[in-house]
Amino acid sequence: MYVFSKEWIDTLAEALKKDDVYQAKAKGFDSSYQFIVEPVPKKGVTEQRACGLNLPQCDETWEGIRPNTDYVMTASYAIFYDIMTGKIGATWAITTRKAKVKGNLAKLLKYTGAINRYVEVLGQVEGEFEGDFGKAD
Repeated sequence: MYVFSKEWIDTLAEALKKDDVYQAKAKGFDSSYQFIVEPVPKKGVTEQRACGLNLPQCDETWEGIRPNTDYVMTASYAIFYDIMTGKIGATWAITTRKAKVKGNLAKLLKYTGAINRYVEVLGQVEGEFEGDFGKAD
């Protein structure tokens, strides 16, 4: 299954639902979260990808861009690849503006522990990367 596909976001949702640490830290977050992944044509990723889910319940997932999502994280495929493989941290990507997050940042900061755990679980979900990213170590 490809990263950022419907099957992948469904798998992430199931992993988050079953993760007691995440569920405890995210209690009360109640927000929709979406990834918008910009293409990197020189690396073989030629189309934009988008998917999302409701947190922390993980009771609904979707593929494509959904308007009125509470939080939207946008970055290039390369930046998401580096975050998901542990080469860079999500916080670093955001603070250096390699990734952009839209939404209520004060609320997001209140749930930093949940977001950190979310990123940990995200890195554990198996998925195949596209283009040259699928060929990388």
